[in-house]
Amino acid sequence: MATRGERLGEELLSFWKSLVFLLTPVIFSPLPIYYASTPSYKIAACAYSIIIMAVYWTTEVLPLAVTALLPIVLFPMLGIQSSKDTCINYLKDNNFLFLGGLLVAVAMQKWNLHKRIALKTILVVGVEPRWLMLGMMSVTAFLSMWISNAATAAMMVPIAQATLSELLNENGPKEREEDRDLRKVPPPDEKTVLLSSGTSKNGKRQEVDAPHIEMDRTNNDEDDAHLLEDQVLPSAEQAHKMAKGVLLCICYSANIGGIATLTGTVPNVLAAETVEIMFPKSPGIDFAKWFSFGFPTMVITLVLAWVWLQWLFLDGSCISGCTSQGGCRGSCQTGQNDAAYKAVKRQYDDLGPFSFAEMVVLGHFVLLVLLWFFRDMKFIHLENGQAAGWTYFFVRGYVTDSTAVILISTVLFFWPSRPPNFLCCRSKEDTHQPEPAPPILDWPTVQALFPWEVILLLGGGFAIADGVQVSGLSDWLGQSFRVLDGFPPAAIVLIITIIIAFLTEFSSNTSTAAIFLPVLGTLAEGICVHPYYLIIPATIACSFAFMLPVATPPNAIVFSYGRINVVDMAKCGLVLNLACIVVLNVAINTYGVPLYHLHQFPTWATCGGVITNTTTSN
Repeated sequence: MATRGERLGEELLSFWKSLVFLLTPVIFSPLPIYYASTPSYKIAACAYSIIIMAVYWTTEVLPLAVTALLPIVLFPMLGIQSSKDTCINYLKDNNFLFLGGLLVAVAMQKWNLHKRIALKTILVVGVEPRWLMLGMMSVTAFLSMWISNAATAAMMVPIAQATLSELLNENGPKEREEDRDLRKVPPPDEKTVLLSSGTSKNGKRQEVDAPHIEMDRTNNDEDDAHLLEDQVLPSAEQAHKMAKGVLLCICYSANIGGIATLTGTVPNVLAAETVEIMFPKSPGIDFAKWFSFGFPTMVITLVLAWVWLQWLFLDGSCISGCTSQGGCRGSCQTGQNDAAYKAVKRQYDDLGPFSFAEMVVLGHFVLLVLLWFFRDMKFIHLENGQAAGWTYFFVRGYVTDSTAVILISTVLFFWPSRPPNFLCCRSKEDTHQPEPAPPILDWPTVQALFPWEVILLLGGGFAIADGVQVSGLSDWLGQSFRVLDGFPPAAIVLIITIIIAFLTEFSSNTSTAAIFLPVLGTLAEGICVHPYYLIIPATIACSFAFMLPVATPPNAIVFSYGRINVVDMAKCGLVLNLACIVVLNVAINTYGVPLYHLHQFPTWATCGGVITNTTTSN
């Protein structure tokens, strides 16, 4: 029988979130109190605010977006920064860059363009498991470059489930019964609450629809049965391993894909804005500059993940191309006329022909990417010293990447979703009354699909970076970090990426980036290395969360389908984490050096507290 003390302890533990919320400010309050009458008060007060936010973000005693609002309360009340100056951080240029990118993503989701791209890719590569896995990973990573990683995974997993359903149902009556029982593990309710590192590139907690696909065989299976008679089919164990590999490849590629573009995930945008806040005279990080490093790194890590998943779940023999008669033949060799291929083909046919609205969204998407790439081609210098690009015709420095994306997303609210049917545009067969077509985007759709909390999360990260700068905490950290001056910079980068990659398994990638990036900027100045050398790999490491279901929304979505247990994900994710960290460190020390001129300390930064130059670097 439990004692009174034990019962009291259990009752208190049930209110642990309330205790953390109330006690955290009290426990750390000696920090600003002790320095209250000293010149270091602002530094201590800023550190106090960041500690509170870090604890709240890690434990999620408040929604992440709400915690991101705390600088508006803490900074003015503690005398760090005025409310007016703090609030400016919540609607900066990079906020609108991310907002515009998400609006274009909403348009893709509304008209199912992302689903058409995914299904068409699978039809092209086929349903042979190793190529099915590559196709799934490629299209998931590509879509995650532009739209929410959670939305991408939520769309791709049902497609994979339907395909796997057909593949696994080819095993025979007994195994088919077992497979059906396994696949019908239901969620606790219609929506599964997921712990993650970013809802669609943002926060930590999110409700994600996780519809389970009905796994009963369709009427078309009898028609397809004669196609399977001559095939060597996988055993139940092989089939289950293959299913795990295909599902894991989706969540992993959704996480990896976000590192390729500046708008791919929240930490990327936080890095760009942190650089602008801490180093206002730097040239900054634009879309093209990030893509030049992020995309090749993404491709290398994606291929590495594909090889590792094959080795782990397809017995490794499929990597060599299924040359042997035994072993991988049953796991890898399926024709394009089998039931699995037809299942994907049926889903693609259900989308109907390529619509006018899809063509409009695709055209505007391509135009947006071109505007981003050719906005400011700094590698081409004209006689007047100005870089080439379409912004040449506007006031220098006024037009940014956010200008382009807001222009495109605004046009989508006006552009009709059907061809015009009036005057000369009206066909002879059209007997309908001419009327305006609904636009590609409308506000109710945006309200339903847009993750508004991302704006607050970005603002909270920007506010922290600004507070670190104005309070003097960055200078203090810079001087403190000078003790690391004798360590090899490459070793420091390796340690940082390892710490961040494993920390983000348990906490939001947004909060991790918001806390670490300003510190790393000051660390770079303290040890006199290029700030990009620490900030960029640390930012990308925030996306290397492969071990736990709670690490990211894609991990949680895949886990909710019941095929994968925690041990499977942890065993596979640990090796992938380490491999991606190695790739990242090799990348920043090879092609990252000429891309960002990392071999020399920039003139726009401060080395050990001494400003080396005040001119803008090109």
